[in-house]
Amino acid sequence: MSNNVAFAEATTGLAFVLTLSKRQCNTLLRLRAAEAIHGKPKQPSEDPRAFEPRDGAFDKTSPAYIGIVQNDQLKHLLHRGLVFWFTNTKGQPHGFGGLTKAGELAADLLLEAGLTIEATNTLSILKRIGRM
Repeated sequence: MSNNVAFAEATTGLAFVLTLSKRQCNTLLRLRAAEAIHGKPKQPSEDPRAFEPRDGAFDKTSPAYIGIVQNDQLKHLLHRGLVFWFTNTKGQPHGFGGLTKAGELAADLLLEAGLTIEATNTLSILKRIGRM
């Protein structure tokens, strides 16, 4: 039995189907590359006075720079069980948690199929890169 209910529900209605747009593929690949280099995001402190530097996923020179990722893609990946958010003690979202196990596997399948960050860049992503 899957412990990722969102992924199970999103993929196994009548058959196993996982549909991702080119931008969603790009987002998964960028997140996978960032996690491979910098590790998984750490749960942020609930203490508002705590200073927490951001990790290398926010390094603009990295091809895995996730500042390029558009938040609207994260919402769709969340609904498919491919990414998650940390929650605070009240159960509210409290910091981006990164890829789920299903998200890691989906990104690995994209890489196995020969897709790369560069190959999945869309015009909107290239425009965002150009504005930096």
